[in-house]
Amino acid sequence: MSNVHSGKIWVTNAAAKLNLTLEVLGKRTDGYHDLASVAVSLDLADELRLTRQTDGRAVSYRDTAGRRVSIETDDDIIQRAWSVLDARIPLPGGATIEVTKRIPIASGLGGGSTDAAAFLRLARNAWDLPLSDADLIVLGADVGSDVPFCLLGGPARMSGRGELVEPLQAPPTWSDDWAVLLHRPELPVPSEKTASMYRSLRASDFRDGAATDAMTDLLSCGGTVAQQHCVNSFDAPAREVMQGLVPAWRRMGLAIARAAQANGADAVTPMLAGAGPTLFAVLPTIIARSACEALLEQRGGFTAVTRPISRADATAVQSR
Repeated sequence: MSNVHSGKIWVTNAAAKLNLTLEVLGKRTDGYHDLASVAVSLDLADELRLTRQTDGRAVSYRDTAGRRVSIETDDDIIQRAWSVLDARIPLPGGATIEVTKRIPIASGLGGGSTDAAAFLRLARNAWDLPLSDADLIVLGADVGSDVPFCLLGGPARMSGRGELVEPLQAPPTWSDDWAVLLHRPELPVPSEKTASMYRSLRASDFRDGAATDAMTDLLSCGGTVAQQHCVNSFDAPAREVMQGLVPAWRRMGLAIARAAQANGADAVTPMLAGAGPTLFAVLPTIIARSACEALLEQRGGFTAVTRPISRADATAVQSR
């Protein structure tokens, strides 16, 4: 491993993950659940900068205005990824990691997992580590179930507990005809949110993976994604686990319905993103923007219109 890159700043985006389908197939004997999912990377992204130094591990989080962001956990996922990497290949020195947060925290969009994946990409480049993409994905699975997807970039099919990823063929450019409306309402999120969601699943929430098969075929054929193709096994449990989510769901649905009516289109029902509490809807771009404006006027939570990005754009690393 070379140490010639001292003083350089290594930069990468950490793209948000959106599960277009998220089907929980059932509980395993090891306590995890088997999943079937198709996910894409979005142009909503954090930015990570790595600067090598003699020793030490410093990780800081700030918003786009430079204000410090508090990550409410004692188990920082970037530090965890660093420890997993260090156990495989001890790094000759330390670094400072600066994270500019754009993805809302605890939102169901993979914000922590994509930051950990971004760190692993940066570390491989900064220290010239002899690790293939497949090696990084194996390491990422030890950090968290969503990290392998975030290392690969979407679109991809996820299976196992989420750590098994298979790249899907994507069109050269995603169609301009559709976009994704995201709305992360301001509401309390339970501690260990994802675990709480899994505990709340009933047998009726389990699915057979057919929607994920259909989404895989749709993307492989270059078809246009619509809200009717999307599913989430957590939709019903989320309404019970997260206080205040149902009113937010209704407000977003109303904004979409009014925008659709104004443009002579059919309304769609919002769906939970990942384990929530972010809600999403795949919409014609003009309707997504109109509904976004209406939700922003209510001044509550995070709302944005996003689009899928290519695998290359989701995983590119630069040095400065």
